[in-house]
Amino acid sequence: MKKSIVSKLAVVCLTAVVAIGGVSMPASAKSKGYVFKYKGVSVTMNGAAKKLIKKAGKPSKKTVKKSCAYKGKDRTYTYKDFQLKTYSKTNNGAEYVSEIRFRSNKAVTKEGIRIGSSLKDVTKKYGKAKARFGVYTFKKGSSKLQIMLNGNKVSAIRYFASK
Repeated sequence: MKKSIVSKLAVVCLTAVVAIGGVSMPASAKSKGYVFKYKGVSVTMNGAAKKLIKKAGKPSKKTVKKSCAYKGKDRTYTYKDFQLKTYSKTNNGAEYVSEIRFRSNKAVTKEGIRIGSSLKDVTKKYGKAKARFGVYTFKKGSSKLQIMLNGNKVSAIRYFASK
């Protein structure tokens, strides 16, 4: 029960931080940002999502809604270890990655950080950053990486597209 409350609080905090400073980019933008790798497939924010969706298999949950930014659709795929959010510019157009949120300690950043890693490990891999409400935000290219800590341990991780 306590772990569930902490997880929900992490989602609320990350959402608040994004509402304050998160902005997504159009699909045509070239991303040289953070890379998420899963089962041999690498994706970047604003990059094509097709290979990751295929490799990840059937999601436990999928939602589709009309995009508020484009004429296409926004989709959310929920898998055991991560959640993938995509967008398309047209109804039947290609899907592009807008966000990846870790759901378990089995999902790992390219640099080796996972839920449960220490603050020391995070600073060693990404350098020092100012925390805002316990959330460390790192920017690289057209992506951001947010790492939330509960005490000295990572409690949530997400990548998202940015300016």
